[in-house]
Formats: sequence, structure tokens, C-alpha cells
Amino acid sequence: MASCDMCGKQGGLATADVEGVEMNVCQNCARFGTVKKKADAIGVPQKKMHKEQPFKVTANYAAVLRQAREKQELSQEDFARFLQEKESIVAKWEQGKMQPSVEVARRLEKTLGVMLVEEEVEQSFVQEKMPKGDGFTLGDFMKVRKKV
Repeated sequence: MASCDMCGKQGGLATADVEGVEMNVCQNCARFGTVKKKADAIGVPQKKMHKEQPFKVTANYAAVLRQAREKQELSQEDFARFLQEKESIVAKWEQGKMQPSVEVARRLEKTLGVMLVEEEVEQSFVQEKMPKGDGFTLGDFMKVRKKV
């Protein structure tokens, strides 16, 4: 159920123009603006679902970013300006305290010419069938332990 953009009250919303901003507000907060649509005409906006991405940022992203900066002989401040990011964000990336999102890592890859994103491989516990006689089984281990 949707909530009022001003007070957070649930249900009974209307679209109103409050000081030039179109908002979904309850009956009480609607008095602060001009009502455009009543509650029965408002559709509940659907939340966007984030798809699981099959990619992840590499484990050594901090070292890769630091090497890229040092290769260009830039300070963190200049490097941040070059990447159009805050200096504190770049510092946290280089220290490994904060990981860039996959989208940001993709942009950094294009800008710096480095690899920061890798495909995430799901490991399943289903083993492929091995031909008989190949491999070491738990039974083989038990036999070896008894012999020793």
C-alpha cells in the first residue's frame, strides 16, 4: 500500500500540486496544495525489481585502481577529478573499504582501460558423473585409513 509523501500515512491518497511539486498526499496533507486527482484515480506505482547480475567486481579492485592512478602519476585528488568522483570515495576504493557497484566498475573499466568486472560463476553441488575407476571416493579413503 502506498504512503503519503509528506507525512507517511498509509492509504487514501490523492495527487496534489504542493508548491510546484506533484506529490501523492493523504486527505490531511492535500490542504497544503491543489488536488489534481482523487484517491480512486491514483495507481500504485510498482517497485522496480533489481535483477541478479551475473557479474561481480573483482577481488583485487583496490590494487588495480591504485596501480592505474600511479601509472598516470596522479594524486588521489586529481584522480578523483579525472574519474568525476569524490576524493573520499576514491580513497575508500583504494583502501578496499568500499567496493564500487558493477555499473561504476564498468565505467571505470572504459575510462582506465583495466579489468574490474568478472562473470560470477555459480557453483552447484551436483557433480558430473565420472567414469568408474576414476577419482578418489570416500570408500577409497576409508580403505586407505584402515591399511595404515
